[in-house]
Amino acid sequence: MVIRYLIYFIVLYLTLPSNAMLDISLITVFFVIMEEDDRFALIFAFIAGLLIDLYQPIRIGINTLILITLTQLLLYLKRFLVLNPLTTMATFVVFYLIKIAITNIVVSAPIDPLHVVYTIVAFFPVIIILSKINFGTWMRVH
Repeated sequence: MVIRYLIYFIVLYLTLPSNAMLDISLITVFFVIMEEDDRFALIFAFIAGLLIDLYQPIRIGINTLILITLTQLLLYLKRFLVLNPLTTMATFVVFYLIKIAITNIVVSAPIDPLHVVYTIVAFFPVIIILSKINFGTWMRVH
């Protein structure tokens, strides 16, 4: 159990430099929200937002605030979702687009369409790899 948490933090730390091209850290936060308990998901979202803010200082605290808020919203909505690959993908796309929209509104950063497409395309491979590493299966059945 502790090894899973350590793997999440290692993946988060290793993927911070690639956030400008592909947002694997946000995919990892989404995976933690969907697969782990609520308290750890909130703590992980806070730490992920803080590390993103420290690594890419647009305005310190914006990513932390956005990730904590979206994590709390998704933790509430997770109880009402039927988790299958289609709803998981749709939930991630909505989660990601809301995060991009809020960041764009608050910081006035331009949206890079290729960054959005690359992140959405990379979603399932990253989720499958994290599931295989942490749970020993390609898809976890709830």
